[in-house]
Amino acid sequence: MPPNLYERAQRVLPGGVTAGARANAALGQPFYVSRAEGPFVYDLAGHRYVDLCTSNGATLLGHGHPAVTAAVRRALELGVGCAYDGEAQVSLAERLVAQIPSFEMVRFTTTGTEAISYALRIARTYTGRGRILKFEGHFHGFSDALAFSFWPPLDAAGPPDAPRPHPETAGLLPASVEGITVLPFNDTMAFRRALDLCGDDLAAVVLEPINYDAGAILPDPDFLAAIRTETAKRGIVLIFDEILSAYRTGPDGVQGYLGVTPDLSVVGKAIGGGLPLSVFGGRRDLMAVVSPLGPAVHTGTYNANLVPILAAHAFLDTIAEDGFYDRLLGLHEHLYAGLRAAFAAARLPVRVQGVGARFGLFFGLAADEPVMHYRQAALQDRRLLHAFCLGMHERGVHVVPAWHHGLCAMHTEALVDGIVERVQECARQVATAAPAPTRSASAEGWAWR
Repeated sequence: MPPNLYERAQRVLPGGVTAGARANAALGQPFYVSRAEGPFVYDLAGHRYVDLCTSNGATLLGHGHPAVTAAVRRALELGVGCAYDGEAQVSLAERLVAQIPSFEMVRFTTTGTEAISYALRIARTYTGRGRILKFEGHFHGFSDALAFSFWPPLDAAGPPDAPRPHPETAGLLPASVEGITVLPFNDTMAFRRALDLCGDDLAAVVLEPINYDAGAILPDPDFLAAIRTETAKRGIVLIFDEILSAYRTGPDGVQGYLGVTPDLSVVGKAIGGGLPLSVFGGRRDLMAVVSPLGPAVHTGTYNANLVPILAAHAFLDTIAEDGFYDRLLGLHEHLYAGLRAAFAAARLPVRVQGVGARFGLFFGLAADEPVMHYRQAALQDRRLLHAFCLGMHERGVHVVPAWHHGLCAMHTEALVDGIVERVQECARQVATAAPAPTRSASAEGWAWR
């Protein structure tokens, strides 16, 4: 890396990065890249790294997948036509309505934060209520309404069965906290108690149906069934945030995988094939409140830009190919088995928790004990995590101090075997040099994502 790039960046970019989460705590400075190709990223000196971050999950197909590249070229040839609709936008909406169980109508946005914000707007307009219920450890972007209790410090989070809403950013209006209820995930009794207290005020219950943003935590089936039953009975809009989870388990999202259909859902990250695109949609009667049909305004010059729209068509074409998910999910299961064996051989306590095409690593936690909620996840040893990330970086594998990682469709079994070999080497080094175990009460907030 040119020695002055970080210095230059700090003069013009806060912290030397264009997004807070790119301040890499394990390396002590950002990891700048010069290019990306397939399952690899390259640093500024041209050194190649096998990528296990995959753009926080956005490049599920791999960097610069040929089908996506061809789609982008086609969009440029067509002149992009920013701020216009056409056949490509309509046909993509038709494909999504046919694919995702909750979608009867959809709209497009750029970021996940936008998509979930519009979903809340629809819920509030439709119900005439204002309060939102979310779950501790679930990430829904940084809109003021939901910027609470993603990864709160445990000493500021309140009682386990009745968490206090913890602001994840400065600059929120004091009134923001008055409109949010935060609950522990997978606690049916706490959910029922909350409904008794504030159910009549709730516009929506929002959750990640698989909580990948705290390390791939599955919902207890009875808990999820209670949420679906009670929200339907009380006229509360159930929203699934599938910005991260969509397409990790199959083409119909986690809602198809779990067999539970929400009223609204948001989809993003992977669908654009590495291009910025998100979707919100749901029941026809709910979507009918969106302008110009109704009073809930959604508009924007860059909504449904032709470049990501054609990239999304290419993405859907690719995942529909015979054997795509058999290979992708099989590759992940091969990785999970290898990681578990590598950590066990090194005698380094790590819980490997994967669901579909994304997984979490919990250092210092028992390998055979499932993590079921955020407060378990928050007890992992971050010093071990940081040492592991640094060691893997030195071995040519890009691992970040984050809650989740995954492979892309362009990884191979040989690359996975190479990753596992390096994990075992690194785990032995970390285990040998490990300090006394710690149980930190802080999850380091957004910078840890």
